[in-house]
Amino acid sequence: MQRESAPMARRHFRFNWKMTLFTALLLPLLISLGLWQLEREQDKIAAQEQYSRRLEQPAVDLGSVNWNDADLSWTQVTAKGHFDTERQFLLDNRILDSRVGYEVITPFVTDHGVVLVNRGWIAQGATRADLPSLELSDMPDQQIVGHIYVPSGEVLILGGNVDQGVTWPRVLQRVDINGISEALGYDVRPHIVRLAENSAGALRINWPPINMQPEVHRGYAVQWFLMALALIILYLVFSFRRLEN
Repeated sequence: MQRESAPMARRHFRFNWKMTLFTALLLPLLISLGLWQLEREQDKIAAQEQYSRRLEQPAVDLGSVNWNDADLSWTQVTAKGHFDTERQFLLDNRILDSRVGYEVITPFVTDHGVVLVNRGWIAQGATRADLPSLELSDMPDQQIVGHIYVPSGEVLILGGNVDQGVTWPRVLQRVDINGISEALGYDVRPHIVRLAENSAGALRINWPPINMQPEVHRGYAVQWFLMALALIILYLVFSFRRLEN
């Protein structure tokens, strides 16, 4: 005796305005975050390429730099002058080899103006109050070699950043050109010069061209796109209900 086949189940779309609104709001956000990460990946690739090109170019004299030029990042420079050893700054919370320390920023006086020089990393003292010694030769004619550092994507605050004490060195939380100029009592150039390892006054140098590899941003983008795909699948699953014949 032939058995009757089981009734076929059909699916029917049921509109749920709450689920639809949730998906309509969240899906564009997930996609935009993925696209933003892809843009960040391209920015990092461009920064790496610019870094490589600038390393192949000879260093230019600091006096010939046009500080209004928007494309100064990683430009190699050289200059003669002397360090202002009486007024130095410590850029706080700098990590190197899993150790907490500072980056030492010292004004460098030339015939073409004063530029802030990041001399590299130094370890923190036993306590926060125990600031490291920053002894430095104050010879009147020193040669420095380094590159111009133009921060990308960093927020430069306008005040309340420089330690307002009367003794030196003073601690910084972020590089604030206006606040530093006010503390020094004279104007400085708008960008910092990071010293090369073979330069006079250099400490421990660690200047990676980028703080995150491009592949990391690509991985983040894939995660956002997968979340967007999962949201679409969940919306379809919950929207189509089975109806028995």
